[in-house]
Amino acid sequence: MPVNARQRLTFWLPALLIIGGLVLTGCGATAPVVQSVDGPETLQTGESGTFEASINEDADEPLTYEWDFGDGSTGSGLLTTHAFSEPGEYTVTFMASNEGGSSSESMTVTVNRPPQPARITSLNANPNPVDEGETVRFSSNVRGDTPVTYEWDFGDGSTGSGSSASHTYSESGTYTVELRASNDAGEDTRTLNLTVERVLPPVCRNVTEFNSAFFSYNSSTLTDEGRSSLQENLDILSQCPNLDVRVEGFAAPGERNAESLSEDRARAVAQFYQDNGITSGRMMTMGQGRPEGVTTKKGGTRQYRRADSIPQR
Repeated sequence: MPVNARQRLTFWLPALLIIGGLVLTGCGATAPVVQSVDGPETLQTGESGTFEASINEDADEPLTYEWDFGDGSTGSGLLTTHAFSEPGEYTVTFMASNEGGSSSESMTVTVNRPPQPARITSLNANPNPVDEGETVRFSSNVRGDTPVTYEWDFGDGSTGSGSSASHTYSESGTYTVELRASNDAGEDTRTLNLTVERVLPPVCRNVTEFNSAFFSYNSSTLTDEGRSSLQENLDILSQCPNLDVRVEGFAAPGERNAESLSEDRARAVAQFYQDNGITSGRMMTMGQGRPEGVTTKKGGTRQYRRADSIPQR
């Protein structure tokens, strides 16, 4: 053999032995084979699920295990857990690898939003207060899974349904209105107070002046004429719960004890109202003593011996 040929063989023989050894070593590693990937088929957002994979027992170490949950998150190991923050359908992939190669399997997980029970966020009545015989409209806002069932209790023995309802009350008073909203996940109730006002005659809005009661000299006793004048005032006060009355008593020049006499006259008028059904809470009395200047009240020389009833709203 020529010298140059022997030299080349001497150079390449060790190199070939090294390369061959490396190739034989790689070919000798047993690659992993993913045999199963298990986990929940459905989850709710925020719910943690356990995922498990298995591979062939004769796969050579070292082994690397990687999980890709399809939402940008990853994991490791044959057993791992994960929770999804958004609803949707995700492909979960497991991959095992070593020097001999790699293998992977996938599964699909459907992630749903948790059931949302019915929750009443607002309840309204328009108008409130409402007059007798006037229709009031009720409305609501309810969150949660559909379908939602609505049950109204109007507080007067009547009921209704639907997210909005209307009702007419025949009698005045304060009513507690209740709404019950329910779905498959739960229920909620809410109440509101509704004031139904009595329909008032026009005089209750228009009256600006009541009759005065006139008294005899140095007297705080009501006369028949005074009672007759006050009866007209009483009729209006009885019809008009929106009205109160301020009673002011006066004494004429020359009458004794003008301050106390004027107070007694005011109290006599208030007592007449109270004896006929007007509560004391709707009245205020005061004595004005002797009036100054010229009065506008008609009554001749008696004009100062009087008690005025002044309507108050």
